[in-house]
Amino acid sequence: MSDTGTATLAGVITPSDRLAVAGGHLMIDGHRASDLVARFGSPLYVTVEATLRENYRRIRDAFASRWRAPVTVMYAIKANNALAIRAVLSAEGAGGDCFGLGELHATLAGGTDPRRVVMNGSNKTRAEIDAAVAAGLIINVDSIQEIADIEAAAAAAGQRARVNLRLKLLPPEIERFSGEFFRATDGMLSAVRRSKWGYALPEAARLVAQLLQMPHVELLGYSSHVGRFSNLPEAFAIVGRSLGAAVVELHRETGFWPQMLDIGGGWPRQREPEARGPETNPHSIEDYAMAATGALADAMAPVRQATPELWLEPGRYIVGNSVLLLATVGAIKRDAGHVWVHVDASTNNLMRIDTSKAWHRIFAANKMDAPQSETVDVVGSTCIPSVLGADRALPTLHGGDVLAILDTGMYADAISNQFNGIPRPATILLGAGDVAIIKRRETVADLYAQHAIPPWLASAGAAAQ
Repeated sequence: MSDTGTATLAGVITPSDRLAVAGGHLMIDGHRASDLVARFGSPLYVTVEATLRENYRRIRDAFASRWRAPVTVMYAIKANNALAIRAVLSAEGAGGDCFGLGELHATLAGGTDPRRVVMNGSNKTRAEIDAAVAAGLIINVDSIQEIADIEAAAAAAGQRARVNLRLKLLPPEIERFSGEFFRATDGMLSAVRRSKWGYALPEAARLVAQLLQMPHVELLGYSSHVGRFSNLPEAFAIVGRSLGAAVVELHRETGFWPQMLDIGGGWPRQREPEARGPETNPHSIEDYAMAATGALADAMAPVRQATPELWLEPGRYIVGNSVLLLATVGAIKRDAGHVWVHVDASTNNLMRIDTSKAWHRIFAANKMDAPQSETVDVVGSTCIPSVLGADRALPTLHGGDVLAILDTGMYADAISNQFNGIPRPATILLGAGDVAIIKRRETVADLYAQHAIPPWLASAGAAAQ
């Protein structure tokens, strides 16, 4: 336990991290973490533009170099909906995946080419469909009911709507994997079967035939997303093989051959909070790309048709390690043989710790060279346990020290809340030689700006003030 933060960081750093240590301080893309807190306040999300760009390019190249047709990487904005992050990825040429009008707004506001955007969702409203058709998006069809609305919206707009059909893949081989990530007690295959997404054969064949008859609908291909249920490349090969087999079977039944295949997201990273422990994933994105594309291509090979374009929907792979959460130490309690270090961040800001047992690396940013001599629980100040990290080795800390929590780019700010009336942090972007606030810090007034006291209670509210 006497290792320093510097030594620990050296053992878990990944190629796209912009993290270093200078003079005992954690440096984030050349900026001292504690200086960023002093300048912009605490807690603080810190986003590194160079990491975003490198992650995008790496996953793009991993798949493009292994597929015979064009590849489009569509950023899944649900992972982090910051407009500045979307703008960075749009500048890189990334497409987009969105659910609903809110994510569509953010995707287009960030400068994404709408021809490279897909709209997902198993319960799309007519307003969402109208907006998708008007913008020229691809719609991943995921309910029978939406087909008529897509046809009507496209007819009214005088154009053809571009669609894929979402498939439910049920390869028996996935039964040997744990269903823990899906919170399934009756096996992985049952978990996927019970999920609300997609259509299995033969219902998919019937819908293909229906879509091909629609005068204002152009069926491009298929989409499928099982998600991360293992970090073994073989798991992704199984899914790719199953998708290829489904494409071949649907071609046999309907005569339709896809122009494109959307293979979804869930691509693991090297440091994975979602793995619920400190172990580093030994597999690279190139390993997953090779496994998935190789199995998919092999499964489709018996049908001598053109190779479809490949689209994929990564979110956390691109943004996961591009953001750190900085927090300031407050009260420290030593009692009953235990140590609690309170900080001004909480699981309000990292909800997946509470909901999914996510495990994040935590460092004392201003004491990186100090021995990590004490085992502590790092906790937030809310009225629930709010344990950001249990049994963590850290230096002896004092009020005002700064902690850095790694890998907070995905499903952190996007699903954060304001429990206990606590405003959410600001977010900054570290660019090439510049720093900017990309999401301002909330105020208490912001929290209650949408509230209203009806007239018959207004006097009581005034009296209480």
